[in-house]
Amino acid sequence: MGSVSSMYSALTVHGVEYLSSSLRYVVALLCGLAVLVLITICLAASSWLDSNGFQQGLWYYCVSSHYEGPLPPGIPETIGCFASPWRVYFLATGALCAGTFLLDLVATTLLVIALCTRKIGRKIRLYKSAKTFFMLALLACMSGLILFAVKFSLEYREWGRRSFEFGWAFGMGWGAAVFLFGALLLLCCDRETDTIYYAEKTIEDGP
Repeated sequence: MGSVSSMYSALTVHGVEYLSSSLRYVVALLCGLAVLVLITICLAASSWLDSNGFQQGLWYYCVSSHYEGPLPPGIPETIGCFASPWRVYFLATGALCAGTFLLDLVATTLLVIALCTRKIGRKIRLYKSAKTFFMLALLACMSGLILFAVKFSLEYREWGRRSFEFGWAFGMGWGAAVFLFGALLLLCCDRETDTIYYAEKTIEDGP
């Protein structure tokens, strides 16, 4: 009885820490939802590259009526938005961003299930799985952004004599990476749930 009482006491002592951990998971969930929004915008936007009225996205480019200077080679001087010329690293970046979206969706779904689950043991397993998917999503996101930046820098001269800068969609991609890192950090820094899980299992197994 003394052993059981001590385990219940440990569980009670860690009650506040457990509530704090739950708040961390809620914040991690919000980070995951923010990533879904940001990556969706990144995939749909045309502003990965900006240059005086010309915008280049992963799938299409747009030429506005007030563009200045010559357009990149192979781009006709026609106002409007059109499918982009085929480039391997555009497709690779898009695929990695899409992979980021799917991995983050899985991680976020696991967090929702974990928060709705009462069994501590199942919560721990779901949280650990979510952490793995967040890590994979972060790697995919960083790989896509770095690939895009490096490849464009290497072929910058091939785009003609224009002044290019990375657009807001590219910046939102980095914003998604920051949120992914935040979610992963929140999941990695939590240790109280392991202690509570051990206490609960000791109570269930008995002396």
